Amino acid sequence: MTVLLAVFLTAALGPGLQSIPDEEAERFAGAWVEKDVRALGDLMAEDGIRLHLPGEEHQRINPRQARAALHAFLEHYAGGEVDAIEVSLAGGDPGKGFAEIRWRTGSPGVTEPVIFTLFVAFAHVDESWVVTEIRVLF
Repeated sequence: MTVLLAVFLTAALGPGLQSIPDEEAERFAGAWVEKDVRALGDLMAEDGIRLHLPGEEHQRINPRQARAALHAFLEHYAGGEVDAIEVSLAGGDPGKGFAEIRWRTGSPGVTEPVIFTLFVAFAHVDESWVVTEIRVLF
């Protein structure tokens, strides 16, 4: 499986806050392609996230429940590859940021690749960036 990443910082946060490190977006994308739901859960906000998968939506679920939902979703697809990541930063307290990820994957019985767009929201909490929302669009 190949992970191809192109990271673009498109805005800056106020003084004192660091931007979302390239490594955070890459860690998320790498864990997604590898279907490593434990690593994805480790990146999530402890108080829960919003999770939007095709056909289901969760307004606020804890990381354990999110991992279970992601496992059920990801088991239907091959790992695939990540084509691009774009990271956008926004101000606020706590600081917020967003990553857009294009995921090309395969599905049993489908000859053409399946392409999803993932939108991942981050918040700057306790000196680190955590995932607060994952939205998967087909």
